[in-house]
Amino acid sequence: MKQTNTVITPENNHSDEIDLIAILKRLWDGRRIIFYSLIASSFLGLLIGLFTPEKFTASVSFVPQISGQNKSTDGLSGLAKLAGIDIGSINESDELSPYVYPLIINSVPFQLDLMHSPLNFQEFEKPVTLYKYLIEINKASFFSLLKKYTIGLPSLILKAFKIENDSQGFDLSGSKVIYKLTKQEKQVCLILQEIINLNINSKDSYISLISTFDEPLVAAQLTEKAMNLLQEHITQIKISKAKDNLSFLNERMKEKELGFKKVQQELVKFSDKNKDVTSVMSSMKQQNLQSEYSLAFGVYSELAKQIEQAEIQVKKDTPILTIVQPVEVPDKPSSPKKLLIIVILIFLSVVVSACWILIKNPLKEIWVEIKN
Repeated sequence: MKQTNTVITPENNHSDEIDLIAILKRLWDGRRIIFYSLIASSFLGLLIGLFTPEKFTASVSFVPQISGQNKSTDGLSGLAKLAGIDIGSINESDELSPYVYPLIINSVPFQLDLMHSPLNFQEFEKPVTLYKYLIEINKASFFSLLKKYTIGLPSLILKAFKIENDSQGFDLSGSKVIYKLTKQEKQVCLILQEIINLNINSKDSYISLISTFDEPLVAAQLTEKAMNLLQEHITQIKISKAKDNLSFLNERMKEKELGFKKVQQELVKFSDKNKDVTSVMSSMKQQNLQSEYSLAFGVYSELAKQIEQAEIQVKKDTPILTIVQPVEVPDKPSSPKKLLIIVILIFLSVVVSACWILIKNPLKEIWVEIKN
């Protein structure tokens, strides 16, 4: 019976270590590629950081509250839906959910009001609207102009011979619901959707309105103006029913006031003419006029009370956005983050160059086998 002796060589015993050493050796041999890629990525990161326009971010934090709300809710009824809690004891159906606020900010009326609001820019002495600044003053970059007059030249020629009719045969000037924006207004709306953001923090029960722009002062002004417009639009939506009721009562008040004064004058004239007359006919006439006066006065007084209650209801239903963190002019740019850009590019360059060093030779061998 023969015995076979298996000789364990260092290569068989440490095959994994040998593979690792071979990988490290291959990376060391290709260190020039890694080094050059590090230099190229660092230089590219510096270029991106230097030529990317700086952006400044301003924000305001607030808590929505309803005037005259139930104090038993700890002042959080305006944010009940943020936490997913149904309070139900304070007319929750009449409250405007904070989740509607982003829809208001992205709505056409809100963005039209914001883009046509005057702002103070550093290079201008007088306030300029954001629409005028973005469309007329802010010049396009060299690359966008080059693309416009090279690749986009055929479309420019076609537009020159095309007669545009914005109204399309319809008059929308009397409509309060239908909006028809111009091409420039649509462009500004898209920009506003990018630079104005609303973050709802359901955990801590507050909302943040954030604006980003090239100038720190303009970013702060945009945040403040957007905050004021948000308050106005929320108020307009919330108290529309109460204001309609108040307007209706005021119209009825004017009508009844005319009737009341007319009856009052008739009663005074009749009393002056028949103050010495004691006939039954005159007494009946005076009683009828007195009854009409009493009825008109009662209706007039009741309408006055209802108008006063409606005015109180309008003020009661007016929502209040309590600011907990006011707007502050930023002193440091929020982007670009130059160091982060360089670190990411260096990491990607190392990974890509290392992978290329490791797979370069196997790819060559596979290509030679395919050709043979």
